[in-house]
Amino acid sequence: MNGEPILLEETLIREAVSQIRKWLQEKGKGEKEFSHPRAALRFCGGCNPVIERGLVAQRIREELAAEVSWVSGDDEKDILLIVNGCRTACSDTDEIRSSQPVVVVSGDSVSA
Repeated sequence: MNGEPILLEETLIREAVSQIRKWLQEKGKGEKEFSHPRAALRFCGGCNPVIERGLVAQRIREELAAEVSWVSGDDEKDILLIVNGCRTACSDTDEIRSSQPVVVVSGDSVSA
């Protein structure tokens, strides 16, 4: 890490939480039984991080604790949060994206 302020992490946290809440709203409109979805977390290998991945993941989990149940990545899930430390986004693959909705933090950006 290069000692930059945590501003980037805060921005990523806000954007990821916003993306997941947007998904929750859209999903909730179509299904009456959709009350407490399951979310899982996946990390990259951390070979060249430009952000504090653990901090980002922890804060996102805390922000959404009342809205989703956090489960193991191996468990059945409704949405997956992938936290990559850099823009390479090695943990974000087509195979993963095809199996469930995904929100991806990739160094300095967030995508859904």
